[in-house]
Amino acid sequence: MGAIRHNVHVLKSRASSARLMAVVKADAYGHGVLPVARATLKAGADALAVATAEEGAELRQVGIDAPILILTDLLSGGLALAAEHRLEVTAHSIPSARRIAGWSDLRSHLKVNTGMNRWGVEPNEAGGARKILKDHLAGVYTHLASADSDKEATNRQLALFQRVLAALDFGGALVHAANSAGTLWYPSSHHDCVRPGIALYGLHPKGDEGDPLDENLRPALALKSYVASVRRLSPGEGVSYGLTFRAEEPMAAATVPIGYAEGYHRILSNRAEVLIRGERCPLLGRVTMDACVFGVDRAVEVGDEVVLVGEQDGESIRAEELARWASTINYEVATGINAKRVERSYRDV
Repeated sequence: MGAIRHNVHVLKSRASSARLMAVVKADAYGHGVLPVARATLKAGADALAVATAEEGAELRQVGIDAPILILTDLLSGGLALAAEHRLEVTAHSIPSARRIAGWSDLRSHLKVNTGMNRWGVEPNEAGGARKILKDHLAGVYTHLASADSDKEATNRQLALFQRVLAALDFGGALVHAANSAGTLWYPSSHHDCVRPGIALYGLHPKGDEGDPLDENLRPALALKSYVASVRRLSPGEGVSYGLTFRAEEPMAAATVPIGYAEGYHRILSNRAEVLIRGERCPLLGRVTMDACVFGVDRAVEVGDEVVLVGEQDGESIRAEELARWASTINYEVATGINAKRVERSYRDV
């Protein structure tokens, strides 16, 4: 948890005087929501953001009393759960605002669509939604679609959001727009509060195009297993389902008990590498449900640590690199780890 706390401090320093709302949805991007939520608040986060009422209720049930915002739209059942647990909700449309206004004890943030075109009221509907919400209104925000990749589009979004803010009276509502990329690179997006997600976990908003260390972020997650067996392969012998890898010369192969059931995706077959004894070892053949096989040095022994994401003896494999091998993004690497199959442990709690 030391890395999480460090990243909160870095992001708060980049956000100047703005408050920080830590996005801990999806089980804190696969890192474990309860310890992460506590660590972010301990480090100075002012509020938390989740995706569902159930996620927010889980935090309340363990005694977390900080403001919690639900980012997605809710129907009546979700609104009831939000009211029960003092969770703030989001109005994404005129009908959404009307549903929320029917609850006397709900606080709401109004989301304005400025170009992401996923959630949020249209700018010309923001005034109508604001009138419906009346005293329910606690905040107003937008979401940046490409702050990690498109400066021109991001500036258009921020300019449109600023026009909405200037045209309407939102009183003392909390104004927020900055995701991780906005927090790091767009000071004009900071407003009253920043809302980082991926950067909290030491993962780079630009994926494998960026290095977290360049932003003074510390990756919080390591994924490890162990060598369960070592065997010799003769030339021509294949490995795993379909025998898609065949040895060209005598070699050693280590079986490691991790597979796609744990979230180590099948698309990594014949592409990925791991660290064993500080050396990179290639994945041989297909990832299976429960195991993979890696080409290793003869000195490798049963019980040796295997690092799939993380550092070992001065070498590292970042989540961004694993994502590139899997043709995806670091977000999916982290959130895809199956917590029911992969034991979690925490340091510096």
